[in-house]
Amino acid sequence: MENKTQDLITECCGAFMDVGAVIAEEDTVLSLPITADNQAAAEAKFAELAERAKKRFDDVQVNADWQEQDKRLTGTLTFSCAAERLIFEMELQ
Repeated sequence: MENKTQDLITECCGAFMDVGAVIAEEDTVLSLPITADNQAAAEAKFAELAERAKKRFDDVQVNADWQEQDKRLTGTLTFSCAAERLIFEMELQ
């Protein structure tokens, strides 16, 4: 019987954490809600973020959905692995 539980415990600065609980292998999608006065402004902001992601990681898939009533664009960036998503998300900070 194969055990798929990730029980790797790492000690960092005296604290313990379950690495599998922090980084899930299948967590490759970054959702970016962008609120703007109009669709063009929201798309321009998301295009900047998408371009940054594509420069850093070649195979990023990009999708955007504009909700007129909320004046919000939900952009998604799908990376090839969770590590790429996490690296890009940390670079945004």
